[in-house]
Amino acid sequence: MADILLREEDLKFASTMVHTLNTILLTSSELFQLRNQLKDLKTPESRNLFCCLYRSWCHNPVTTVSLCFLTQNYKHAYDLIQKFGDLEVTVDFLTEVDKLVQLIECPIFTYLRLQLLDVKNNPYLIKALYGLLMLLPQSSAFQLLSHRLQCVPNPELMQTADSTKPSASFKRASASNIDYTELLQHFEKVQNKHLEARHQRAGRAEQLDRRVVL
Repeated sequence: MADILLREEDLKFASTMVHTLNTILLTSSELFQLRNQLKDLKTPESRNLFCCLYRSWCHNPVTTVSLCFLTQNYKHAYDLIQKFGDLEVTVDFLTEVDKLVQLIECPIFTYLRLQLLDVKNNPYLIKALYGLLMLLPQSSAFQLLSHRLQCVPNPELMQTADSTKPSASFKRASASNIDYTELLQHFEKVQNKHLEARHQRAGRAEQLDRRVVL
């Protein structure tokens, strides 16, 4: 389905479909094993699946970030959130960020919340969450995420004797052989298409309004 959506010309439909598929991926109990494969990206098959999903998920910026959270690609998630400053921020966009914050509090992302204890080895996870916080208006979701980040411990208090050992997450990331620069460029290309399509729809709506007035 992700491959089919890559060829979809109706960008608004593609964005809605990706959002729906992402919700199913993150919440369906039947996809528990699939989520586990994506979470670790240990095999070539799981890495290929991530790249396939990513290219379609780019139709929806917030779902792309949630996929990066699911696959523990925290640095790439932070890079994506930095790109959000160049996107058109709409009410629907902020609503989806709100829903993502709610998902972060769900059992699916328990491992992500526990990784906040390892401040030293997960700096981009914390920066990505702060990035989402800065995007949100001061709403209930803002308060929820703000309270979660306040629970992040002081890294100096969390140091242990084996703190100098490289973390498993860093080993996994270095062995993934995924071209994140190319994926980021693909994300920008897809979002530029969405921006053009929105402006075209807005232009057609404006012309229709004028005809009605006349």
